[in-house]
This record gives sequence, structure tokens and C-alpha cells, in this order.
Amino acid sequence: MVNAEMVAKYFLSKDPDRILFNDNVIVKNNRKFYEGNVRLNKYLFLSQVVYLARYEQKLISDNFVVYENGPVIKEIISEYPRMFSKNEKVNISSDIKMFLDKIYDALKNASYEELIEITHEDPEWIRLSKNTYDAPIMNLEQNIAEYKKRYKGLIAALKL
Repeated sequence: MVNAEMVAKYFLSKDPDRILFNDNVIVKNNRKFYEGNVRLNKYLFLSQVVYLARYEQKLISDNFVVYENGPVIKEIISEYPRMFSKNEKVNISSDIKMFLDKIYDALKNASYEELIEITHEDPEWIRLSKNTYDAPIMNLEQNIAEYKKRYKGLIAALKL
């Protein structure tokens, strides 16, 4: 497993011109945020659930919590401005880099709205989303069987 900040920095390093992970301010579901920050959190979440579906173990050690705009990692939300302003190299194994490269390529043409919509279909987010005020921690491992079905086509297409 790796921590979320390492994965986030890796994704940011793939977008040095900050086209995908930008600092455009948007408002959705009564929340004001950076478009790039929501995109980054969705990349992290989808990396986690696809990894769970494929390898039956977590990729990211940090916990995802339920927010109005889908699953997030609180520390990434607060650290995004700092990480955004830098282009830091990270030391991640080549196997994980290869996996993350495939996820990055699969998601790069999706809008942040589409990514939010995908994560709003997650069974654990749906189960807990009535209580976003407390930002409950998501137990993604209990949904591995569902993720195997849900992401079977993506796993096959990405040759994971």
C-alpha cells in the first residue's frame, strides 16, 4: 500500500501544465472547490476501487470519507493548494506506476462532472451519503464483489 499523498503527487506529476488538475474555482452541491482538487480525489477513489476489484486489497492506505460531491480524502483536499503549486517526484514501485498510468489515461478525457457522477453511483457512498455533515469513513473492502462486477470491463480494457 501507498499513502494518498504519494499517489496524488504522482498524478499531479503527469500533468505538469495543470490542465486536468487546475485551480479553477467551481461551485457544485453548495460547495466551493478547485476543479483539479475534485478531479484528483476522484482519480484516487477510482484507483482504490479498481485496485480492490483487481487485486482484492487496498492500494491507498488512507480512508475515504463521504462528501456531497463524492468520496474524498480530507488531507488531499486541504493539501491540494500546496501540492498544486509544486511538481514533486515520488518514489512509487514500477508496478503501481503502471497501474496508475492506466487509470490516468482511462480518466483523462472525463469531465469533473462525469467523475462526480460515477462516484455517486458507488454503493458505499450511497449508503452513507445521507450523513455528509459528519463525513463518515467509507468501508470499501465490504464492496469488493460489487467492484469486481462494476469494473470488470475497465479492468479487461486496461489489461490489468
